[in-house]
Amino acid sequence: MNKQDALRLFDYNFWADHKVWGHITALSEEQFKRPSDYSIGSVHKQVVHMMDAEAVWLARVRAATPEIFHEADVFPTRDSIRIRWDEVEANWRSYLNSLPEGDIQGTAEYISRTDGRLYRTPIWESLMQIINHSTDHRSQILALIHQLGGETSAHDFIYYTWAHPADV
Repeated sequence: MNKQDALRLFDYNFWADHKVWGHITALSEEQFKRPSDYSIGSVHKQVVHMMDAEAVWLARVRAATPEIFHEADVFPTRDSIRIRWDEVEANWRSYLNSLPEGDIQGTAEYISRTDGRLYRTPIWESLMQIINHSTDHRSQILALIHQLGGETSAHDFIYYTWAHPADV
């Protein structure tokens, strides 16, 4: 992976996040926060988790101490989530745009909150982790929205590429 690949994949990721967000905003407050035994819970909890994961991985690739994963109640409204998520997206764009080309082959070193172990992960693999994790949780959110009777749409990478052709 090179820097241009990373920029394109993150453009896709943000495009897909915003597509799903459109479906989230159509939910009632009750639907948004309705408890679910699927994955990590309600649409509200899924969104906060996904946003936090993007922030944690950004801190890791920047060699900074990541924030904690927040309880969903820290972001009680969709407006509070959107404000924070826009900050996370802007920070990712700034990081990627300023990343020297060769640094994508560098290494992120961090202690996992899951098992307390030290890991060294290539930056490009860390970037792919965010794309993969976000795709997983967008799919879970869309499944929950469907179960709640809401409208959903596809967020596949190919739809992004058709709407945003690469310079070839």
